[in-house]
Amino acid sequence: MKCVLIVDDEEQLLLTMQAGFEPYRERFEVLTARNGKEACALLAATQINLVVTDLKMPEMDGFALLAFLQNNFPEIPAIVMTAFATPEIETRLGQSGLIRMLEKPVDFDELTQLILGVLEHDTAGGVLTGISLPSFLQLIEMERNTCLMEVKGPDGVLGLLYFSEGTLCDALLGKLAGEAAALEILALDNVKISFRSLPAKKLKRRITTHLMNLLMESARLKDERSLAQEPETSAAADTADPPPADGVAAISAKGDDKMANIKEVLEKFKTVDGFQAVGAFSPNGEMVAECNTGGLNLAELGALANDVLLKAQKTTELMNVGRGQLVHVEAPKAHVICRCLNEATDFATTASGRAHVHLVLIIGKDGNVAMGKMKIASLIQEVAEHFR
Repeated sequence: MKCVLIVDDEEQLLLTMQAGFEPYRERFEVLTARNGKEACALLAATQINLVVTDLKMPEMDGFALLAFLQNNFPEIPAIVMTAFATPEIETRLGQSGLIRMLEKPVDFDELTQLILGVLEHDTAGGVLTGISLPSFLQLIEMERNTCLMEVKGPDGVLGLLYFSEGTLCDALLGKLAGEAAALEILALDNVKISFRSLPAKKLKRRITTHLMNLLMESARLKDERSLAQEPETSAAADTADPPPADGVAAISAKGDDKMANIKEVLEKFKTVDGFQAVGAFSPNGEMVAECNTGGLNLAELGALANDVLLKAQKTTELMNVGRGQLVHVEAPKAHVICRCLNEATDFATTASGRAHVHLVLIIGKDGNVAMGKMKIASLIQEVAEHFR
């Protein structure tokens, strides 16, 4: 009989799930663990077919458990339960290894159908198998986790990545440190992941570049190295157009000229009275370009505003009132306006060849909000041209 291991530190939830799965006892057995440490012991002693895990747990959290699975049982699929899931986060992680997750509080019927599908080898949904390093790092970022991760490459090279509340702050690899070390670590393939205890003294921050930008730059460097090692191809192959890409990847592939064009559009927001900053973001919250006269931490602020927008879109869709396009947050010192343009038919997806972009505009408390909303509605169309 198939065996499902459910890992969560909420004992009442485990009891509820065990009772709820009782009607399926002839199809699969349910084992439970209250943290990653208990789960690892069961994995070592029992034949497990599927792991369903929370991420935040005492003693050994879900991140360490996923690392243990990746290193020792990569064939066992896992379903991740998290309070931070959004359709766009699921899509982002799905494109890089983690297909999707279940949002807490978990819908029991949805979880049941997902478990049955996995056990019947139907992997469409929320299954994690052989998670990639970029996926793992984005999961840490999403959960705003603080940790010291050890990354070991196939040739024995050992790197360290330090996250503070989901922000990549420092990295070490041999004699390299900071961003240089991070880029080399992110380029490693077939890695083994583990976690070290955090030092008593808080580590300094030597990395200021956002994680997604580092991932993009690492991928670019990796591609350059691969191309340098490949033999020359025919002239026709050399002049062939690259395959189409979406979102930030498309911007990166098209080069600095496109970046400059987006920045040129963003400069037009300066005419709005009270303007402080504006940024163009991919739907997963990664900043592509900005115009910032207020000295704001727009990358972090934009990512948070992006999450608010996605939640609002999900809520309005569930309310059957249509897909929300704009969120306006009035703070004591400024107005934060976040606008979405998604040319896909499904708000939870990004369609190839169709623009999906978010703009986040910051206007001072006494600024012209009405003009800002008009400007963002018109200029987002110009920005979108560079996301297709």
